[in-house]
Amino acid sequence: MRRLLVTLTVVALASGACARAKAKTEPVAPGLDVPAPPPRVIIPVEPEPPPQSPPAEPEPRPAKPIRGRQTPARVESQRQERRIEPPPAPPADAAKPAPVPPVPTATLQPALPAAPSEIERQIREQLSQAAKDLGRVNYGGLNADGKSQYDTAKRFIEQADQALKDKNLVFAKNLAEKAAGLAGVLLGR
Repeated sequence: MRRLLVTLTVVALASGACARAKAKTEPVAPGLDVPAPPPRVIIPVEPEPPPQSPPAEPEPRPAKPIRGRQTPARVESQRQERRIEPPPAPPADAAKPAPVPPVPTATLQPALPAAPSEIERQIREQLSQAAKDLGRVNYGGLNADGKSQYDTAKRFIEQADQALKDKNLVFAKNLAEKAAGLAGVLLGR
């Protein structure tokens, strides 16, 4: 029996060892086909021709070599010699082109949705409401920021009135809206 046990143990150990033993080989992967690079067109570079410079004119040299210190008169005479004369003026009897009359410029203003008289009425209503609101504000009870806003609203009302006189309705409407907004904020304080 003991032999049987030893035999079974040996067989069990041997079969377990065989079951675990595996060859460590990696599967062979198929090779990748790398495509050929695309053909390249090489354009030969033509050398640029050297820039042709106009023939250099020699600088005019003074008639006599100057030695020692120069007096201001000599320096001024040399400067005058080096000056280039301006081109001659055209003759006075040449035909002058007629002056071009100025083109009248149009003032660009955005299109308003209603008739100008209706917009002017709305602006005046907004300005009167802003003035009433400012009249109900206690100026003395305002802090420095509030007083600044009050003064700004007053100026907006004055500027809007002037813009209405100038028939600049878009600007007047913008100023009236700002004045009404500031007056409403100040009244709510």
